[in-house]
Amino acid sequence: MVNEQALLADLVDAINSWLQGNRNRSLSGLSRRCNVAYSTVRRIAQNESVPHPYTALAIAEVVMSTPQRLEFLKTHFPTIGNLMDECYTSGIRREPLEESLRRFLRLEPHNRIFNIAATKAGTTRQAIMHLSGHIGLDAVGELLDAGLLIEMPDGAIKYSHDNWAIGNIDDALEQVRHSTEHFDTRLIGTDGASLMHATGAISKEMVPRLKELVLQFMKDVNALKDHPDAEGGVHFFCDTMYSLYDRREWDSTQE
Repeated sequence: MVNEQALLADLVDAINSWLQGNRNRSLSGLSRRCNVAYSTVRRIAQNESVPHPYTALAIAEVVMSTPQRLEFLKTHFPTIGNLMDECYTSGIRREPLEESLRRFLRLEPHNRIFNIAATKAGTTRQAIMHLSGHIGLDAVGELLDAGLLIEMPDGAIKYSHDNWAIGNIDDALEQVRHSTEHFDTRLIGTDGASLMHATGAISKEMVPRLKELVLQFMKDVNALKDHPDAEGGVHFFCDTMYSLYDRREWDSTQE
């Protein structure tokens, strides 16, 4: 049988430690992240209400590291905890940074926020609040906790590394899908956005030229954003792709 008071004490300690770990954490943020009503989270944090097991596990998922959560399960839910300890402990480890990044880039508003933060200018909590509201601030907290973003003394939020690039085709396509959601049609007709779609049929001798044009365009974009005279605080995204419609037509050029 679960010792409810001991479970509550351990959960309260974990919540308090989590809150103290970052000045921008709050019970309302915890409520949103674990999908538990704020009133319930508040009563638990104030040691006023013993949580339902499902609620306790949902909160533990946010406020505890994997090793802490394992010990919590072994103490209060030994059937589950001991099974995890026996079968999975060797595989439990902090995810590599790249795996964590891939996971967050599939989420919104995490994707949008990371792309804005991973620039020379970075971003700020005020800008994120304006862009995505409290959900955006929660997402920033998750990205900071994961070590993907860092908060500078001046308040700027940036990527923890100097640069980043996508080397996986599926990841790149996923990024393009997110970009279609980020596209602001209200900017069409201004210098803030442009949209183009082109189709055509060319000789097989000109296919390499098509690729050359696309690659040169991306080189020019990168040269522009890296030029010292161009540095500023206006964030943008740009995606390009081209492909042949029929794989058989490409195969025929290789004969």
